[in-house]
Amino acid sequence: MKRILLLLTLSLFLYTQSNAQLKFNPQIGLTVQKLSNDKLKTTSGGSTTTSDIDFEGKIGFMIGADARIGRRFYFQPGVFYVKNTTVSTSKGDTLGNIDFENKIYRSSFKLKALAGYDLVHKDGFKLRVNAGPTYDFITNIDDSEDVINEDNFNNGSFNIDAAVGVDIWFLTAELGYSYGLTNAYDNNDTFSLDSKYSTIYFSVGIVIGKSIAD
Repeated sequence: MKRILLLLTLSLFLYTQSNAQLKFNPQIGLTVQKLSNDKLKTTSGGSTTTSDIDFEGKIGFMIGADARIGRRFYFQPGVFYVKNTTVSTSKGDTLGNIDFENKIYRSSFKLKALAGYDLVHKDGFKLRVNAGPTYDFITNIDDSEDVINEDNFNNGSFNIDAAVGVDIWFLTAELGYSYGLTNAYDNNDTFSLDSKYSTIYFSVGIVIGKSIAD
């Protein structure tokens, strides 16, 4: 899948770079990431116990940049550093029906390979949408209770992202949603939890390059 994403990025770039305009968009923003609620199954000594796991997203941040290669229809690759906090609350057989709360801190680089289109394409104003595959490469996992580490998680997550944005002269803003396709946790014979990531993000930035009024 990584090779497919890389080949898609390269092919679209080669297709458009000869005659398309190029804009560069550094951005900073806020994120709220949670995991889908699920049941944790643990197996020990031949017996299996189950806990209900609820996840709540807290405000995180993102910083990075993307590019827009094209005109009204464009290719939008990008890379962002993202820091998120998710609170997990569990209750069930494994805990004697006692609530247990743990804050999970996750750092990652998000690689984007999106396609975008300007719904409104006027001088000084553009209303746009974009969508496409992304990949989150995890760089660090930590938690408040010291009960998990990076070995409990998959190294990354493939996602489908979609967003709506607006450009006003050289200023840009975007509101988007990222849906994880990969299980967050690395399941094994003694541990099973099929939660997936979902993230809402809002970013602001500037447009550098050919005038927005082209």
